Amino acid sequence: MVFSAKNRSMKLLTLLKALRPDEHRDFEKFLQSPFFKASDQYLAFFKHLCKHHPGFEVDRDELEAAYRRCFGAKSFTKTKLHNLMSGMARQVEQYLAVSGLIAKDGEPETPLCKELLAKSLGQRRMGAYFRAEAERILAAFEARPTKSQQDYLSLQALYQETYFNPDTPRHVANQPALQLAADNLDLYYCVAKLRYAAEMMARERILKNSHEMPMLHGVLEHASLPAIREKHPLVAVYGYLVGMYLEGASINGFRSVKASFMANLSELPKADLRELLTHLINCGVTLNASEQDMNGEMLELYKLAVGENMLLENGRITHVTFSNIVAVAALCKEFEWAKWFISSFAPFMDPAKQKPAMALSHALVFYQQGNLDAAQTSLVAEVFQLPVFDIAARVLLLKIAFDRYLQDVSDYDFLCHSINASKKYFVGKDTLSEERRLSLLNYVKSLKQMAAAKSKAGKVTAEIRKKLEDKLSSISPIVSRKWLNEAIGKL
Repeated sequence: MVFSAKNRSMKLLTLLKALRPDEHRDFEKFLQSPFFKASDQYLAFFKHLCKHHPGFEVDRDELEAAYRRCFGAKSFTKTKLHNLMSGMARQVEQYLAVSGLIAKDGEPETPLCKELLAKSLGQRRMGAYFRAEAERILAAFEARPTKSQQDYLSLQALYQETYFNPDTPRHVANQPALQLAADNLDLYYCVAKLRYAAEMMARERILKNSHEMPMLHGVLEHASLPAIREKHPLVAVYGYLVGMYLEGASINGFRSVKASFMANLSELPKADLRELLTHLINCGVTLNASEQDMNGEMLELYKLAVGENMLLENGRITHVTFSNIVAVAALCKEFEWAKWFISSFAPFMDPAKQKPAMALSHALVFYQQGNLDAAQTSLVAEVFQLPVFDIAARVLLLKIAFDRYLQDVSDYDFLCHSINASKKYFVGKDTLSEERRLSLLNYVKSLKQMAAAKSKAGKVTAEIRKKLEDKLSSISPIVSRKWLNEAIGKL
């Protein structure tokens, strides 16, 4: 949001809304500090505004009335209110900056705080005191088993400050600070470049746009050095990930990234864990879509995301992710885990999407359990009303109809009716891309051929199966190829 001169003072309410309840208490203490506050009015006005927590939906008239109640009707002018709110907004900004810099009691010092302390001591020509403090901070940084992208940059800044400090003897043989500053700058650049490259390549696959990535191959070459991979796991995992993207998604590439990720799990920063896990899951989804059986490995990653509390984004899970996880668990026959997941994570979905997502998820579980009646009953109208679930539900209905036919050949007419109705629906669905439409029509066509072969022959011979398998292998694109192959084996 850009705050114009007209509404700049209203910025205060936006800032207050961003504060957590515990930060309200801390901000009150902050306003009591004589070091920062420029007016005794701030604390009184803040206490009054807190009555409107958490929304802080206060209009201009209410603000004027609040000012009069706090400081007297005669003292009010619009200029004074504007100045008060602008000044208080500045106080909140200072609080946010300070709270991000200074650790609370019992918490470790923040990296930036340590870096600024060393820099301040160096600028004041503190000599031995500066060197001792810098060495202490550097030792603490170097001892960390987990280093983030920002840690490498902080180390670079600290070694630079150490080397270029006027009291540091430079012309001595055992002065490693300059080389260490350069090494950590390289590591920071490596992690940053690989991280950005991975994100760019992921975007290219989805959005079909391209990004310039100069010097990427040089960074990859550096990241692939055995000494770097062994000592710096964050560089290693991002290196494997970018390498896989460059070569194109493959099972071997996916497993190389996953092996490095799992081996270094305890040494990766939390933020990077989430990001890398997202990349792995998205690549697994792509491979699954190409009919590679990645379900077992995908479920392992989903369980890891749940166990590490990395599944929810801002306390939410999308209905698509929710149903995808249940589908994978059902395919892996982990029915109890799937049911636990549905009951545990359904409350974190958008309430408007909760019923259809749960209905489709239950249907997927029932189908894999062989309970065709329960699966079909679960596919309630709300599922088909949600565009993202509509096609998946119709594909599942055809599977149910086909399985009923395999159990009772008298259901042949019902299956044919379902196939013809689905074909008509897919042809007329104008929101489908041509490739998606073709993949669905090929699926319908294959089902019809399989059903007709069984109906005509009665008992399907090995020769008929072979012909159906050959036909299926020649068709592309097509959805549910693996399921179709398995269905041919059941004829």
